[in-house]
Amino acid sequence: MTQAAHEWVRRLSGEPLPVLQRTLTQVRDLLNKSSVNHGRLSESISRDPGFSLYILQKLNELPNAPKEPVNKISLAIPLLGMDLIEKAARTLPCLEDKLKGPPRRGLIDCYSRGAHAAFYADAIGTRRGDRETGSLYTAALLHDISEMALWSQSTEQMLEIRKKIIQGEDRDDAAMAVLGCTFEELSLQLSEKWHLPELIQTAQGLSNSFQPRPLSVMLASTIARESSRGWQSTSTHDDVELLAEFIDIPIDSAVTWVHRLSADAARTLSVLPIPLPAFYLISGDPQQPKASTADQTCENTPATVEKKAVKPEATPKTQPENKTPKKQANPLQQAISQALDEMLQELGLQRATFAMLNADKTQLKARLVAEEPTEQSLRGFDIDLTQPTLFSLLMKKSQVIALTPGNFEKYSSMIPPQLATLINPKGFLAMSVFLRNKPVGLFYADNGPDSKITPHQYNNFKAICQRTIASLT
Repeated sequence: MTQAAHEWVRRLSGEPLPVLQRTLTQVRDLLNKSSVNHGRLSESISRDPGFSLYILQKLNELPNAPKEPVNKISLAIPLLGMDLIEKAARTLPCLEDKLKGPPRRGLIDCYSRGAHAAFYADAIGTRRGDRETGSLYTAALLHDISEMALWSQSTEQMLEIRKKIIQGEDRDDAAMAVLGCTFEELSLQLSEKWHLPELIQTAQGLSNSFQPRPLSVMLASTIARESSRGWQSTSTHDDVELLAEFIDIPIDSAVTWVHRLSADAARTLSVLPIPLPAFYLISGDPQQPKASTADQTCENTPATVEKKAVKPEATPKTQPENKTPKKQANPLQQAISQALDEMLQELGLQRATFAMLNADKTQLKARLVAEEPTEQSLRGFDIDLTQPTLFSLLMKKSQVIALTPGNFEKYSSMIPPQLATLINPKGFLAMSVFLRNKPVGLFYADNGPDSKITPHQYNNFKAICQRTIASLT
């Protein structure tokens, strides 16, 4: 933990997050009934990050801790008892009373993103056949816990960060400049301090980005963040494209599915006074604030926002560049893309790809591609690992191979037939990628269909791969 993160954890960890007034009212009304409906009670609490965090924190104070981790609010409430819930409904701070103006809007926006991310994560888990979707829901709800705590207790710093982001600064850079640490680092440390469920912690770091459950939470959170600013941006489309690949459906189907999820989420969350991005699907994307208006109060929600939308058919180039905050690049994608670019620009290689291992470790498929204009694109790089081939052997451990004319006869029979016309038979480079001793994918590069690999390219390809792997661990 950096010193800056340590200091922020000390400052932020002592106070509870405020709770939406609507949630407090709903909980009190349910508790006042002659027979408490535990299902509706847990639904009301689990939609509110502030109340949910309080419940999870109180679990750690029980004299006899549960033998198994508790990741769902519906399971936590019976363990805590109704007396504690009644006390919480009376004593937890009310968000609308605690904060006014831009800080109130900032925290409400965070709560909206958390609630939508939880809804999306649950749906992604269900689609993937995950048996523990409740833990995905909770981890996504509290994924941005550091931003929530900062809006609640350090509003000046958050207003300064928001202004920098609106001016076009990267989200991580803005946080580092003001806080001395990133949001993700602070969220991780707060989660550890509060002993929150493990998935909330593992969904913060790059080293777990290749694991299906943390990745489900990360994708849900980033889609909730980007769609909160609109659906027509390149950023939102890129995130949905990542999701399409993750759940293995066509991009058009993924777009339709996410739009339907957003509409379903709006119906579920309409009982709360939070923004509902599904309305942008009807009204069009909102005009983003300029830097000069960063500190002004904005009380509009997507349901009532003025229709100054970008037309759906407009391309990103036609949108005013100063209207939309610069999107934080996905750090994982950024690191791999940079490695592929270096392979082309510095080593003179013609084609390079990172092929990602699927969840059941039976397939490698091109995830990111960098290549010079060529008749054969590596976008078709797709390997079945259920058969014994050179690439399935590579995925047994972290290792690198250079195919050359000298060893071609030795390895040629081990090259998958479906790749015979795609890869370069005269020479290619490949290195398997392991993070925390778990296989996640493979780098592949060559000089196009005909040229050989040079010793310089081999040595530096290996160095680029190793450096990239080190940056992700």
